[in-house]
Amino acid sequence: MAKNKYHSTGTFLKPVFRHILFSSVVLFFFCLVVVSGGGGYAQLPHSPLTPIPIAVQSIKASPIVYTIPVSTYVVPAPLVFDDLVVAPESSQIDELPPPKTGIQLWLASATEDITSDAAIQSPATPPNKPIEPAKSEVPRQPLRRGKENKIKRSQVAPTLPQPQSNRLTTSSLPRLNIATLPPEAEASRVDQIERVENEPLDMQRFSWPECSLLHRQLKKLAEISVLTEWSLETQSELDRLRATRGFDSVESVTVLAKLRGLQNQGIQKAATLMEMQHQTALFKMLSGLKRRLAIWHAVQAIITNEKALTEKEVDPRVIVAGALEGIDERLDGSAEAENWSTYLMLLTLKQYTTVDATLDAEQRTKDSQRVLTRLHSNYLTPDQAELLLEEPFVSLEEGLRHWCAEPIDYTRLLMDIERYEAGRFSYQAVPVALCFQAIRWSADEPVAQLGALLDQYYRGGNIRIRIAEEFMNRLLPGQTNQTQEIDDTLAGAKITGTSQTKSELKVRLHADGLRWVIGVEAVGDIKTKTETKKGAATFESAATATFETDKQIFISPSGIEFGETKASVTSETELLEFKTDYDSSLLGGLARNMAKKQYRQKKDQAARELENRVRTQATETLDNRVTTGISKVDGQFNDRWLEPMRQLQLSPVATQLRTTKDQLVVDYRLAGVDQLAAYGFRPEILGDSLVSIQVHESAMNNLLHKLALDGTSGKLRDVMSTVAEQLGFTDYEVPAEVSETVTVKLITRDAIRIRFYNGRVQLLLQFKELRNNRIVWKNFAVLVEFFPQLDSINGNLKREGVLQIIGRSLRLGDRIALQTIFNKVIPSTRSMSLLGSSIAEHPNFTDTRIATFQVQHGWLTYCVASEPRIAVTSE
Repeated sequence: MAKNKYHSTGTFLKPVFRHILFSSVVLFFFCLVVVSGGGGYAQLPHSPLTPIPIAVQSIKASPIVYTIPVSTYVVPAPLVFDDLVVAPESSQIDELPPPKTGIQLWLASATEDITSDAAIQSPATPPNKPIEPAKSEVPRQPLRRGKENKIKRSQVAPTLPQPQSNRLTTSSLPRLNIATLPPEAEASRVDQIERVENEPLDMQRFSWPECSLLHRQLKKLAEISVLTEWSLETQSELDRLRATRGFDSVESVTVLAKLRGLQNQGIQKAATLMEMQHQTALFKMLSGLKRRLAIWHAVQAIITNEKALTEKEVDPRVIVAGALEGIDERLDGSAEAENWSTYLMLLTLKQYTTVDATLDAEQRTKDSQRVLTRLHSNYLTPDQAELLLEEPFVSLEEGLRHWCAEPIDYTRLLMDIERYEAGRFSYQAVPVALCFQAIRWSADEPVAQLGALLDQYYRGGNIRIRIAEEFMNRLLPGQTNQTQEIDDTLAGAKITGTSQTKSELKVRLHADGLRWVIGVEAVGDIKTKTETKKGAATFESAATATFETDKQIFISPSGIEFGETKASVTSETELLEFKTDYDSSLLGGLARNMAKKQYRQKKDQAARELENRVRTQATETLDNRVTTGISKVDGQFNDRWLEPMRQLQLSPVATQLRTTKDQLVVDYRLAGVDQLAAYGFRPEILGDSLVSIQVHESAMNNLLHKLALDGTSGKLRDVMSTVAEQLGFTDYEVPAEVSETVTVKLITRDAIRIRFYNGRVQLLLQFKELRNNRIVWKNFAVLVEFFPQLDSINGNLKREGVLQIIGRSLRLGDRIALQTIFNKVIPSTRSMSLLGSSIAEHPNFTDTRIATFQVQHGWLTYCVASEPRIAVTSE
């Protein structure tokens, strides 16, 4: 039977922006596969006396008939991204290798604490997890310093059922298979923050930064009459802070308290503003002031703590040596001892504890960070996590945190933050990101708190997606009807007749704060009218059967789990008429009585047998569908998203994963260890939308930064092909109109950049040189703008206006020539779609509209909602 075009998940997304959406909605694709992806009706064995051909609704939009369970699956089409973004600086710190593979590894950092290790993916997946299915677990959080300056591990109590197991003994350590570890990725360490190990810090030179962006925003706000006095006073206090010397001086404390009060006043004044535009501008400024005050207070606390610190100095080497002895005792006698020793790099750590060892402080810091990341790996199974909560492992972590300590130039850090706030260039984010990496493992609580604030305010999720239950159900085929001829032989009985089947699929979401919980339900009824002939007796009967199957799918940071598949079947059979070959003879009455007696005796048994077979096959069909779907989606995810991102040293990390009563919610961060992510003011997402997508420009620019395009030179066609290859688009073809004679050389920093600004998506390409035959143009840029289109729910961004050629020494003829070249590279007909045309053309989406399509404040926000229903009355 031909596939219904409206029910193909493979056409759900257009090539553009697919790389952004694929990792977020791949599990949504899986849900669609479960509810609309392959299978058919099953014609089950018949009983000679109760011939009810039950049709089990399996998982396909267009049903087909089969006699044994099959596992067909509709795979989403390859996802393609047509845009470009900025190239990276050289790798800044030792980057630990990315996760091994698959969807569950991408989700491993969901619902993490702001002090977690999401910024650096775990160096290796715990080599071998228990053989039994993994149970969901709340991710373990980093150590926190408690009273008496002692390290303790904070752990949220799991809200999900956990398997009952005895405490681990020496002979029952969680198994590890080191062969499954991915290779460690070494990266050069470049000191961008001018940190020198053991260099004393001059407290007197600490000074507060100049906040140029805040001043510009306050000057604009001063033009609003009700905010003039407040704005001028806030600017004055910022200038006063800038002139203050010493982070912990009395004057600094006074000014920061005054700024905090002005922030609170600003929040109150927002309620008095009548225009939404003015409110938005004020809230944006207040958001920037809030995060700066939080960081300034944290820096002040660090300096104050360092001056007042009288605690006895700790020798990390003694702590680590003692911990290693305890770990050796814990592992002694276990078959897994060698694997655990390799995973925790115990031999390497022991070398750092010997007195005569040649000290390589930088390498020791790298190794300590690597082991700490493994201790907090988001891929640990519950058994493995339980083991690492034991005392010797906790002591090891305490010692390693001291080895990770590095002095920080806080004056430079605050200046770097202001440069990034003002410019938002990718290269400006590098020193701030590296500072976070340097202090995230600090054993000092104030320093760790500063790292947590940097993570919270500058490394937020930069891709946010909300998918409503109603949206998924609209994509389903609805009620399906099928009429089937029955012609079968079973147990010597000839069965003929017809069967009419009605079935329907639904998705049900179940609220959960830590994972996705998706229920798949299939319900239907079958009506049959059959004639069964065996021997001298012929029975005509009518039967009705109803079936219900449901299965829950749990998608959490620790992986994907499946609930028990439940199926219920009920059937009723009515004997309409029966006859025998002896009806007209003297023995007709006796023959009818014997046949009727046999029918009554076997009726209940046959019905039970049939229902059991239906239940078994319904369960197996759904289980097979889910297993096949997970396997194929996982492969698609790994090949078309995770592996390209690995090669670019990007780390997609889910920062939020939850289910409400009617929505799937996922936020995640796309950023490398030397990159920042979303920060600042964020527009709200419409709460009652069918589907919402929100993308921060940092997600795009982080990807471009990792393409290493800065300074690239060569033929324009080759550069375009290289970018497509890096993104994994093997089927991309450079437009034939692009000439072979055109060569380019990009500038060496932020050569390609994307901005979400003032209602448009801006693509800026900056060239050091472009050569076409003997003609050469130098030092110019090309600006292309895409605007949201509201004519379709596809979410189209269309190129509008002429290409802007920016350059000081370019004449009119030069600009025209360059426009001609780049109109072939980015034609005016080019548009980008967030959703595929199959959604807009789907009959179940005729009553939908674009509720929000905004490009502002660095965010692209897109929401599709149902048209409001209008009550119509007539007299």
